[in-house]
Amino acid sequence: MPATVSRTNETHRSAIARRLDRETGVGYQKALNTVREQADDLLRQLPLERLDGPGCDLLLRALMQQDIEFWGPGIGAHMWPESYHGLFMLLPGPMSDAASQAGNQVARIFPEQARSSGTFDPSWLATEGVEPTTPYAAPDDYEDEDGGGASPAECEALDEPDRWKRHVLAAGPRPAFTMPPQHLLTPGERDALGQPGDAPAAARKALLEQITQERPMAVEAYVLRAGLVFPGPGIIDPQCDDAAGPAPSARELAEARDWFECAVVVGEQALHFFSGALLWREKNNRPFLHALYGLAQVHFLRGSWNTSEQILLNLLSLNPHDEQLADALLARVRKAAGLPAPGGG
Repeated sequence: MPATVSRTNETHRSAIARRLDRETGVGYQKALNTVREQADDLLRQLPLERLDGPGCDLLLRALMQQDIEFWGPGIGAHMWPESYHGLFMLLPGPMSDAASQAGNQVARIFPEQARSSGTFDPSWLATEGVEPTTPYAAPDDYEDEDGGGASPAECEALDEPDRWKRHVLAAGPRPAFTMPPQHLLTPGERDALGQPGDAPAAARKALLEQITQERPMAVEAYVLRAGLVFPGPGIIDPQCDDAAGPAPSARELAEARDWFECAVVVGEQALHFFSGALLWREKNNRPFLHALYGLAQVHFLRGSWNTSEQILLNLLSLNPHDEQLADALLARVRKAAGLPAPGGG
């Protein structure tokens, strides 16, 4: 540990505690107590020279006991998912009661599983100049004090999109799947719902909530219900720092989060032991992909950037063609967390 590393001060502790509270929902005072008890000991173990944005982010990940990959000196990112696991087995915060109830309701009816629909081949990435290697492996002759592992100071600095694309290319071809048709609204439900503006918002809300009660596997209904309080792309342009509309309130974000979580938990019932791709070209896949993206947006606006990053990495793993521009939103998430682009860009 370099001698220049300083111990945390109260300003550092307060800032990290606020982030820890946003990610886990434990409450600010409990988060602050955790930081006061553990931060200095953890800091001695981390490759940090100062607690700047990347340093605070790395310390936060250590407090949450997360496994990370280094993509530059002192800058960490979530491990790339080798297969899809239920998000609430991984995310630091609790699942909403509504999502838990929706998931339990669907589990009782033994939902249909995603079906094979072909093969996803990532070789097209090679034509874009992506190398099928990872920058995190230690050199053959490298050993640290524990007998192995990569030195963060020696990691190659890569832009975030290159990092995840390298993982996709290295994984090679894998099966592509399509989600159950029950995830979509029926033609009759679409006719009854009409187009936005055809009926008062209250009537559309009531109808969508009725659909989720009668057909709890209708992931699209949960997503559309969330969209009535959180339009998503109308609020956030992932390629632009300027908001495209008024920011939603904390109450609206909380309500949208509940509905998106319902959609994700219900959709995951079709993905047991899943390691394939869910491509956008399959219409049945779009509600679940929408749900993941919407939930990542909500966490981005809430300031729970660690959680948003983890959702986006899972989304990019499932659909590397990325028609939703999840990689652009991921760059905004990491910028908001104070993580500069590698190389000072």
